[in-house]
Amino acid sequence: MVNQQSPQDQWQQLKPDAEHALSNLLSEISSHSDPQSLFEAYTYAKDITARAMQARMLMHLPPENPQFRSLHSKIEQQMRSRYQKTVPERLLRAPYGGKTHERLFSLLQENLSRPVPAAMLRIVTGDHVHTERRTRELRELGFDVDWHEVEGINVYELRSLDLDFDMIPAVVRNKVRQTKSLSKNEKLRVLKNAGISEDG
Repeated sequence: MVNQQSPQDQWQQLKPDAEHALSNLLSEISSHSDPQSLFEAYTYAKDITARAMQARMLMHLPPENPQFRSLHSKIEQQMRSRYQKTVPERLLRAPYGGKTHERLFSLLQENLSRPVPAAMLRIVTGDHVHTERRTRELRELGFDVDWHEVEGINVYELRSLDLDFDMIPAVVRNKVRQTKSLSKNEKLRVLKNAGISEDG
């Protein structure tokens, strides 16, 4: 079931539980509890505080980001403008336009031209496995997202709001490759007709 609560309501609901969980964890650590009790206290505190911190960060991000929608739409317009005569219509919808990518963009935009630690991005998405890949997918679309390390910490930076339309052929190539409704030969034929290299 989708949670319909606002980030503010979620924060107010989760904050007391997070405080209690962290207090309990500190108590378990101080009392030199047996490993099982300590582990249970830690895992509960980790889960509840992660959800509370996500709600707290989302309070400062817009629920909708018109800038992201506009830029994403421009990418799709470019895809259609270049390839509508050679590539099936269903393959000319720009990928990576969901809420996760929008939230990542919003956080990066809020810190425009400043590095954002990957850990902060993971808090916003609530995903410790796929977040960095999702951020790199923005770059695959043509967003001006840079990745580097600062003192051994992975950081991402939205350097500008400019789009790199040179990425469009690669976006279309990936869409063609990933579709399951075309055979391998059909995919090769679509790419050839579109003038897109199959390599890359």
